[in-house]
Order: sequence, then structure tokens, then C-alpha cells
Amino acid sequence: MNAIRKIVAVKDHQINIEIPDTFTTDKVEIIIFPVEEEEVYDFSEEEKGLMRERLKNTDPSKFEDWRKLREKYL
Repeated sequence: MNAIRKIVAVKDHQINIEIPDTFTTDKVEIIIFPVEEEEVYDFSEEEKGLMRERLKNTDPSKFEDWRKLREKYL
């Protein structure tokens, strides 16, 4: 099964999805989910492993909530 996953902006209650030439079909199923965060980051398994290692020895009480930081600085 071929699948395309994209995060697209909604403008005037509409979305525009461009499909590559290699995606050849007459019908598609579209499922729409809201994105909670402004950006989505894709990390490799190597990067995820590195982050897990660094988090093992951290003090959770020193972390700040991302939403609070975003409100303050963005």
C-alpha cells in the first residue's frame, strides 16, 4: 500500500494536497487529524537513542513545560 503523510495548513477552511506523479490511483481515503504542536520533528533511531541516554541521568524537576516556554518566548 502506498501512503502519503503530510502536515498541511488550513486556510479559509480548506486544504490543498499535492500528490506526486508516482502516486497513481483514481480514489483516495482522507483522514484528517488536528496537529497539537506547531511543528512535527522526525528523529532517526540513532538520535532517539542518544536523547534517551542523556535523559537517563537528568533531574525531571529541572524541566520546564514546553507550552509555558512557548507562551513566554514565541
